[in-house]
Amino acid sequence: MLSFEEKKAIFDSYPELTAASVSMNRLNYHFEESAVAKTMVVRFLHPNGNALIYGGYLPKEETAKEGYISVLEASEDEIRDLVDKALAYLRKTENGYEVGYQELWTDQYGEKLYLQYDHPMWAILVENGQIEGIFKTKEAAEGYLMDEGFLED
Repeated sequence: MLSFEEKKAIFDSYPELTAASVSMNRLNYHFEESAVAKTMVVRFLHPNGNALIYGGYLPKEETAKEGYISVLEASEDEIRDLVDKALAYLRKTENGYEVGYQELWTDQYGEKLYLQYDHPMWAILVENGQIEGIFKTKEAAEGYLMDEGFLED
């Protein structure tokens, strides 16, 4: 079982996490750049070595307390995997897409357009990066692309 210091070193190795002291010598780690209201990735790193890592992307029955997973007996690899998954989830916006998410669409002639998420809009870009169109929803942008004869690669 990893000690408090070992787990703290793991969490401290993530530059995007900010430590905050809480009661009983515990630490929380926040991800201030979260795309959603939730920012706490690590809750209550305790001197006994226990900590809770955000698992809101999992079904509720797979998490312990309020969407968190206990890592009392977890290995470094398991902890890093959980933190990485939590950060990836919290980088996504409410609609499930991370800013910069991109899809390639091609027509029958080999012409390529990119569908890119730029919160809160969807942009269609030509290969040189110029904007072809802007849409409020992904569905509207996809409709435009299909109407123009493009299919997602």
